[in-house]
Amino acid sequence: MKKRILLIDDEAPVRDFMKKILIRTGYLVFTASDGKEAIDMLENLYVDLIILDMHMPNMNGLDVLRHIRKHELTNKPVLMVSGYHDADLRIESYRLGAYDFITKPEQTEVMLKRIENGIKIGEILDFNEFMKVELFMAKKLQKYIFPEPEYISDDIDIYSWNLPLSDIGGDLYDYIHLRNDSMLIFVADVSGHSISASMFTAIVKMVFRNAIKNSEDPGDIMTIVNHELSANLPVESFVTMFCCLVDSKTGDIKYSNAGHPKPRIIGKNHTVELEENDPFLGPIKDMKYSTFKAKLNKDESLFIYTDGLLDIIDDEYHQVNLERFAGILTEKDAIDRETFNEFTANISNEKLIRSDDCTVMVIRKK
Repeated sequence: MKKRILLIDDEAPVRDFMKKILIRTGYLVFTASDGKEAIDMLENLYVDLIILDMHMPNMNGLDVLRHIRKHELTNKPVLMVSGYHDADLRIESYRLGAYDFITKPEQTEVMLKRIENGIKIGEILDFNEFMKVELFMAKKLQKYIFPEPEYISDDIDIYSWNLPLSDIGGDLYDYIHLRNDSMLIFVADVSGHSISASMFTAIVKMVFRNAIKNSEDPGDIMTIVNHELSANLPVESFVTMFCCLVDSKTGDIKYSNAGHPKPRIIGKNHTVELEENDPFLGPIKDMKYSTFKAKLNKDESLFIYTDGLLDIIDDEYHQVNLERFAGILTEKDAIDRETFNEFTANISNEKLIRSDDCTVMVIRKK
């Protein structure tokens, strides 16, 4: 498709000469003989570039440029043209957003190259606007795939917290209250960030929800999820996931771990790491995942997190030790809402430097 240029110049011979050159080069050219005519045209005309003469009667080039920017008629690049060498005019043109400035007469090859540069700048601006919309929609999508961060019942409490590195992260968590008073829970970390991560997290949640139609056993669920993801995710993509089934009444836990950081059972003055681990999801198509067992006693909590928690450093570039984080929690009689909020406030402290998305979930047996 031909790129569209609006040429604004009050001198007819100059307009005709430049129009012939631009048409011969392959552009679609519209012309205006003064600023008012150009402004009227821009109300209904889409262009990829504006070539604007500085010295015109009634409205000079700067007046036209101010009006275009003030009323947001277009965000397309503007190339200013003048027959005079005036540094102040150039500075003001750049301040108002002109991308370049040429003087009359200019060599045709130089003029065309600067126009070509302006077209490329316009394409970048278009792409940026497109990405803003895509990021907004992706962020909106992610909002709907997360459950409520808090679940409170007579037997267990669940507290969840997520801090993406950018607007859109690759961490995901979900929990499902089953008919037998058990809770099926997973925390996952999808490779990548931004729009691709939002798409992958949506796929992971959909595949997980489909998998639990066939089994409630964490190892079986992981095996099904892995089979589906290996067939649908790009080769370079992978997912780490911890999935567990918690009996709300007894505290019995069945769990499976696919390359995820090892969760901990935390109680008063003690912590136990769940050591068992299988490969992450995606690369090994026929991998069969195992189910392991653990138990939550009264006022103990299962502490699940993504590796973003391990990548946090302080303002002196010292890595923040996970043992220090866990130690804060073991000092408490139980991890309640106040303790959890205090803990996540420490993680999100502005003095700490993060290089990845960070998610924390606590499941407390009451």
